[in-house]
Amino acid sequence: DKQKITVAKTLKEYEDMLHPFGFFRVHNSHLINMFYVKSYNKGKTGIVTLTDGKEIDVSSRRKDAFLEKLKAF
Repeated sequence: DKQKITVAKTLKEYEDMLHPFGFFRVHNSHLINMFYVKSYNKGKTGIVTLTDGKEIDVSSRRKDAFLEKLKAF
């Protein structure tokens, strides 16, 4: 419902907690659910498009790990 929620934990804490459930941190400020990845556009870093139409940059540092994770899905 696009409601904003304020939390007191760091993104790293959520990354650790949600990793077993298909979440992956593609950028310093973005943690995504791999089950909602619609497409990936290659480039120096790349852009992930989610099923809701949002486009998120993939950091160059995390690109290789993301592509490996994407192959598993």
